[in-house]
Amino acid sequence: MLVDTHCHLDTLEDLDAALDRMRDADVGRAVTIGVDLSSSEWAVRAANERAELWATVGLHPHAATDRSDQLMSRLEELASDVRVVAVGEAGLDYHYDHSPRDVQRDVFAEQIRLAKRCDKTLVIHTREAWDDTFAILEREGLPERTVFHCWSGDATHAHRAVALGAVLSFSGTVTFANASDLRAAAAAVPIERIVVETDAPFLTPHPHRGKRNEPAYVRFVAEKIAEVRGVDAGEIERATTKNAARLFGWTDL
Repeated sequence: MLVDTHCHLDTLEDLDAALDRMRDADVGRAVTIGVDLSSSEWAVRAANERAELWATVGLHPHAATDRSDQLMSRLEELASDVRVVAVGEAGLDYHYDHSPRDVQRDVFAEQIRLAKRCDKTLVIHTREAWDDTFAILEREGLPERTVFHCWSGDATHAHRAVALGAVLSFSGTVTFANASDLRAAAAAVPIERIVVETDAPFLTPHPHRGKRNEPAYVRFVAEKIAEVRGVDAGEIERATTKNAARLFGWTDL
């Protein structure tokens, strides 16, 4: 069984059909992600309605300017739900700069503290902001369980993240022809620090590029990691599922 540790199922046109294909592909669980209030509320509802789904709640750096005391209070309330396994995705995105960088940094730090208060995993989004991301994590201190979603750094960044105690989540980008740095990172870090994701509906892996991504395709991510590490795909499947269980506090896997 595989676990899709990060997807945006609220964006899929036919959720039930996607979940049927997920089960057919032996993907037993998926974590659907909150990036703002509406998607966080949707994720919690979906996770409470479907046993194979779990939720996160959070404020993406693109939406950091939406931050208010009322919104953060509501996210903390949602985070207390037993079907919520994490806070985020939270972090920094200096590629698009949809929110001012100082606001992004403040909201990221606030969500780190929220994850600690709620004893939830922290899900990090970082793009072209490595130095500030690491500086904030070092200043605030990582929650007990932390994952960098859709890993985009090279092997040097990966070793730094692992040294801090974080897990790295690899997405379909690891299958892209121009992603040699990602494959080097996937080969270099300890296997117990790797999980897999789709980030559906985005970043569809080869051989399905051009199609809308969905949780069933997480298998292609695991197979590529097995290839670059020179091991059997079953080893990656077992390891990443075990790692996901530890990351999200699941005791039944």
